[in-house]
Amino acid sequence: MINKSTQVAFDGIENYFVFNCEYEGNNAATQVTIPNNFMEFNKPKTEDKSCGIESSNNNSCLSCNTFHGFQSIESEQSLKDITGITFKIFDFLLSLIPNNINSQTILSKENYLLIFLMKLKLGLTYSALSVFFKIHRTTVSRVFLECLHILSKKCKNLIFWPSKDTILDTLPVVFKKNYPNCRCIIDCSEIRVEQPKTIKQRVYMYSHYKGCYTVKVLVAITPNGMVSFLSKAYGGRSSDSFITNDCGFLDKLEIGDEVLADKGFPGIKSGIEGQNSILVMPPILHNRRFSEEELLKTYNVASVRIHVERFFARLKLFNVFNKITINTHR
Repeated sequence: MINKSTQVAFDGIENYFVFNCEYEGNNAATQVTIPNNFMEFNKPKTEDKSCGIESSNNNSCLSCNTFHGFQSIESEQSLKDITGITFKIFDFLLSLIPNNINSQTILSKENYLLIFLMKLKLGLTYSALSVFFKIHRTTVSRVFLECLHILSKKCKNLIFWPSKDTILDTLPVVFKKNYPNCRCIIDCSEIRVEQPKTIKQRVYMYSHYKGCYTVKVLVAITPNGMVSFLSKAYGGRSSDSFITNDCGFLDKLEIGDEVLADKGFPGIKSGIEGQNSILVMPPILHNRRFSEEELLKTYNVASVRIHVERFFARLKLFNVFNKITINTHR
């Protein structure tokens, strides 16, 4: 059996704190004496800081010791950490934004773009970004959606379908042996979204594969890793084959083109053959065991399809794609 006792006394005669501890065998006792003036202390004073726009200054600079917006970014690695891009790409995107955008917001043009890119890379909420830039969350929302609209229109032509000669001239060595006529590698990617409001939307967007509501897009990658085709967004219920047949991708193929795909695209074989093109897929298991030839074919396809998987992996580094909220795509 263990006996324990504790005694605390206030209004002690001494002007200092006393703590005693005694023990004997399994018994222990503590005693504390606390003087009155021990409880009298002042809260440390802190200097007021401001991260917003100074009232006496109309310039679009931030006056915070820890975060000054774009002015705080001193190295390319810092820019990559919060936006995922280099200074060269940042300057290119900045050149696409009209100069008169400054008349619509108190932010500088650089911080206008920085808010947009931080939202994409870090997936921060509008409220969190409003704290960083000391502006209202509705302003952050407006800035993001405006910048998204501007850049989506200006950058649309950056995704284009290169000519067959261009593909052959830039064909990597790894393709030349087994797939010398490869035009592109295709795959679909799903992005989670919030639960839609209507029943019809929920049925259309629910993905049984992911077990949640998603949007789905088809992406085509050239053998050298360039994005050559991006479909519109479909609901998660749509199959890979349906999206490929519906989005206009097949109309771009030419005679003799080889299209590499995974096992989720058997439904596009007739459409590709109708364009006199060739669909290359890994063999489907029928007798519980692959033959040596089937194993070799599976390996060959997988070894080159890794390019499109790497593209999706890079895409998912942008945390805005973790889950698209309803107010993101209004």
